[in-house]
Amino acid sequence: MATPRTVGKYEILSPLGAGSMGTVYRAFDPTLQRTVAVKMLNLGSTHLISPQELAARFRTEARAVARLNHPSIVTIFDYDDQDPAGAYIAMEYVEGCTLDQYIRKRRELHLEDALSAMTQVLGGLHYAHELGVIHRDIKPSNLLLTRDGLMKIMDFGIARIGPQNQTQSHLMMGTPLYMAPEQYLGSSVDFRCDIHAVGVVLYELLTGSPPYTGTDAEVMYRICNEKPKPLEPLESKVAEALDPIIARALEKPLEHRHATAADFAEALRSAWQVTSGKPLSPKLSEEARAIAATAGSRQQASSLADTWVRPAGDKTSGVASGVTPVAQSGSPSATGSLSAWSRDQLAEIERQLVPIIGPVARILVRNAATTTRSRQEMYSLLSDHLRTPEERQRFLRATGQTGPISTVPPSSAPLPSASNLARRPLTAQITQRASQLLARYVGPIASVLTRRAAQTAADEAQLYAILAEKLTDTAERERFLKDAQRQS
Repeated sequence: MATPRTVGKYEILSPLGAGSMGTVYRAFDPTLQRTVAVKMLNLGSTHLISPQELAARFRTEARAVARLNHPSIVTIFDYDDQDPAGAYIAMEYVEGCTLDQYIRKRRELHLEDALSAMTQVLGGLHYAHELGVIHRDIKPSNLLLTRDGLMKIMDFGIARIGPQNQTQSHLMMGTPLYMAPEQYLGSSVDFRCDIHAVGVVLYELLTGSPPYTGTDAEVMYRICNEKPKPLEPLESKVAEALDPIIARALEKPLEHRHATAADFAEALRSAWQVTSGKPLSPKLSEEARAIAATAGSRQQASSLADTWVRPAGDKTSGVASGVTPVAQSGSPSATGSLSAWSRDQLAEIERQLVPIIGPVARILVRNAATTTRSRQEMYSLLSDHLRTPEERQRFLRATGQTGPISTVPPSSAPLPSASNLARRPLTAQITQRASQLLARYVGPIASVLTRRAAQTAADEAQLYAILAEKLTDTAERERFLKDAQRQS
């Protein structure tokens, strides 16, 4: 499927991911001047259901989420099935990573983060259930961890609105590892299938793997007939408190599960209060936020897909087919290696960063080491995580730098591709305009990149030339410079 230039009023910037059901793009809303995600339906691929039913389910997703307004649910802005480019949903563009990415990247279990994440998800589900919306496909790749430590539920593609009174297609809806027994057996399904799925996700957060594994057939048999193993990796006091709560969520008869998602969440909060003696944090830790930042939106500076779409390898079935990230050139993983740095070098950089941002510095430095090969590149990347000019200046002094941190060498002339741009002296208005234009391509990090570029640019033309270098995709770079010329 060729990438369209526009969909509805939205300017398509780059593909985020593609799957058998459709493609997700990063796009720009020129009316409200914000980045959005546009999900387009693909009716040309082979599916287990008819194009008519597929289109109906796409419309159901839009209608399901459109009625929901909750901080733990990704917001839908727009839906259109009459656009010449095809049916699409425009939704909130989230900076962060999926929960399965977090599980892979975390160094060890963080109990409070696991419980905080699930209570947030349960809060969003309880709100949806109260309005008659059942998700039916809760799993780590459909849960987003933002860089602010918040959780968001996405992908209501097989959600059900209202009572189960329509003719069924006899397809199993959901993802095998996270489906409830009634979803496998074709019996009546209500909101408690979501409670079961959250129990599976929490079990995976606490132990590193779902309670039932194996082939799809083996998983189906075990979900319908076997009890999950106890929470062995946890210390006895914690396991004793959480085991019955999770076991209740995973009960075979749905009437034996928690009465509501809110009841499940309250049980988790109480268990944490009893074992720790303090209230459960409403947000995840700084460590989790750092993982979300480095696994996801930090890579927007290189035009990499933000990771809110399903990652490759996600096991899905039936109509809940996955979306996989689109490969991009210039991936940082191809330019750096942790083995290129000595332990002493990393420890030194950590010591320089710890006084500014605290213990999370270790995680940021380790992640940056996998994508850089020189100190200048490392310092440049780490400075992107500092929120204020004062923090960046402190970091500059700590690293012994005598000038601005930048990977772009100063030059007296713009790049050839920017030669048609005006060579006016830089002003605050010009810099702000450049930042707003760049934000269409790289998101909120544009303000940081523009501010740093303005420190070395001699004039407006060179500013845009430096910023164009941040775009690794040739087509995006050319489009950026053409847009710059039009507004110059």
